Amino acid sequence: MRWRPILFDVAVVIALWTIVLLATRQRRRGVAADPSPRRMRGYRLHTAALVSVAVGVTWFMAWFVSDAIGPQWLHSLSLPAALLFIAVGAALSGYAGWVGGP
Repeated sequence: MRWRPILFDVAVVIALWTIVLLATRQRRRGVAADPSPRRMRGYRLHTAALVSVAVGVTWFMAWFVSDAIGPQWLHSLSLPAALLFIAVGAALSGYAGWVGGP
């Protein structure tokens, strides 16, 4: 068991969530300028999509980590959960673009 790859995965997840939170905050500023109902709906859907994909990538990193040292049930659960969250995020993002604009 080597800690270096695990620490790298943890650093990637921390960087990912930092980017997600900063992107959400930046989008909120743009919505505040034009708070129409359509724009707000698009903002909420895009935020849900962004968080869903970030959760999916976090599960994917958990799949990598649990391959070496984690319990088998976590390794078995991680990949389907990652794919599900990423697919839901993609669907929400497409729906947000269709209904609420960019």
